[in-house]
Amino acid sequence: MLHAVSFGPDAVHYRNRWVRTRGLEAEERAGRALFGGIMTPAFVDPALLGPDPDPGWPTKLDAFINVVAHDGRYLALEEGLPAYEVSADLETVGRYDFCGGLAKGLTAHPKLDPITGELVVFRYDIEAPFLTWAIVAADGSMAQPETALDGVDQAFMIHDCAITPRYLVLSIGPATFDIEAMLAGGPMLSWQPDLGMRIAVIPRDGSSPVRWIETDAYWVWHYANAYEVGNAIAMDFPHWNVPGFLTPDTEVTGAYVRTILDPAAGTIEFETVQDAMTEFPRIDERRLGHPHRYVIATAGSGSVPLAPGEHDALCRIDLETKTMEQYPTGGAIGEAVFAPKPDGTGELDGYYLAFVNALDGDHTTFNIWDAASFPGAPRARIHLPQRVPNGLHGNWFPAA
Repeated sequence: MLHAVSFGPDAVHYRNRWVRTRGLEAEERAGRALFGGIMTPAFVDPALLGPDPDPGWPTKLDAFINVVAHDGRYLALEEGLPAYEVSADLETVGRYDFCGGLAKGLTAHPKLDPITGELVVFRYDIEAPFLTWAIVAADGSMAQPETALDGVDQAFMIHDCAITPRYLVLSIGPATFDIEAMLAGGPMLSWQPDLGMRIAVIPRDGSSPVRWIETDAYWVWHYANAYEVGNAIAMDFPHWNVPGFLTPDTEVTGAYVRTILDPAAGTIEFETVQDAMTEFPRIDERRLGHPHRYVIATAGSGSVPLAPGEHDALCRIDLETKTMEQYPTGGAIGEAVFAPKPDGTGELDGYYLAFVNALDGDHTTFNIWDAASFPGAPRARIHLPQRVPNGLHGNWFPAA
């Protein structure tokens, strides 16, 4: 299900809609669930899926992880399968594969170059080619056709990526898929730290070879940003020792880090910016791939009891002063996004937007902070007509 809050001249509107995938329609026809999850796939009879089923069997194409806008289209995304196009009113248009350019799909975290309008994408798979990348031009045509990344000879889960004007950076951590183990009753996805972390620095124009950087194993869900510093690349993100959902017997530790990648030397250096466990880092997207100072993220304030995976505080990390400010919301906060003011150019010329769920009830507010006065209280709280469940990702799309 997708949720949208829109701002008109006289009112604020809320809407939600299911993405009407072929898998959802098949389950409606059957009157029951037909699919399992990524860790528990269910081998349903293909005859139940209809004449034009979504790809991805035995798992379901769940277009709910992220929504992006490109070439006049709104695309609902999941991991490694085709996008579903939806309208501005969230009505389902249908599957979209970029006119065959990305026939097998893409992951949920493509990166939109704010200067060129190009959409830089990647895709992982459980069969060869295990990892591919591509670039979609601003007009929706393929600027760089889907290309297999040499040197990846097994299936890895890779959730996010980073870009600079010249490079795509893919971090291949040791969360591996094993179909044979699954068929034998074991886990489909497992953590193999002995494999370490391999980072691919890929020239976007294909003019030079891919550079590889190897280091000890760690986990990353989401990147805030990356940018070039001479011939090096600075990249910052929440760093985790392990992915907790795969390592229930290992204590999860995390920190917000800044790294310096040297593609020529094949090295990576780590600097801890904040010794705090944060997630969902976001920046002013107009600076994606270019230097930035501020990052907003979510964290636990420690002042209220939270369920696993929940956060209650909106945080802002200043990479220049290496300080962090936070506003405890008193509820479970979703991913926050930055909405620039129409005439604003600076990183504080805008607003932070986020859903906040009450911990002791069933209602949700849509909170709006003025970035210039953060960590002050929200400038507005919009009381929504129903609770919005904790979700994953969102984005701000100006009407223009």
